[in-house]
Amino acid sequence: MVTDYNQDRIAEQYQQAKALPGHSQIETHSALQLIGDVRGKRVLDVACGEGHLTRMVRNAGAAEVVGIDISQRMVDLARKQETRQQVGIEYRVEDAKAVVGHADFDLVVAAWLLVYAQTRAELVQMCRGVASRLAPGGRFVTIVNNPAVYNFDPLPDYRKYGFTLSLADHAVEGAPTKVILLLEDSTLEIENYYMSIAAYESALTQTGFRDFAVRMPEVPSGTDTEPGYWDEFLRYPSFVLLDCVKA
Repeated sequence: MVTDYNQDRIAEQYQQAKALPGHSQIETHSALQLIGDVRGKRVLDVACGEGHLTRMVRNAGAAEVVGIDISQRMVDLARKQETRQQVGIEYRVEDAKAVVGHADFDLVVAAWLLVYAQTRAELVQMCRGVASRLAPGGRFVTIVNNPAVYNFDPLPDYRKYGFTLSLADHAVEGAPTKVILLLEDSTLEIENYYMSIAAYESALTQTGFRDFAVRMPEVPSGTDTEPGYWDEFLRYPSFVLLDCVKA
């Protein structure tokens, strides 16, 4: 069942998870390292959630930053943060699958978007929506679950990084992959869906992207709470980053 971020306290719990050390640290650092210099660029954060990565990109010097999310509650949280500490970000409720007529952003980032596609057709819709928002030559950088986790034997225990995974019996397109975030006083279960790297590349190529590449996570320096803290994660990364350019 698709996770509904408008229900109960899910949006607030997700915001809490982003503030914890561990998975969110390496996720954000890896994205920013891959994105590189954003000074002077117009950047769109798709599936921005409560704006964690959005704010990081703005603080890195992007000229203009917009965040969109399909969840009204997530956007409300992002706007509240903007009100408390204004950095000049516009947040909108918008479906990433919608094709828009203004293709003018230099960079689109999406920390977790494509993982919600349950079918190849839905994946193509998402990629087409992203492409419609990018200027020709613009980049798309996104984070997805690492399909190779289905080949890890045994599956690592990621608890010390603040989460665990629950996999389907077989790695078939649309199979549910559950990410359980370990919060201070509760857990939050998010349901994503399996797609192979080949499926991602095919959908992106079909919707006008080129120079497709898969990148591995990078560890931020000075975050080892103990010697070798990140070693298991780097050997068996739970996510990868995809990088491509609109033709």
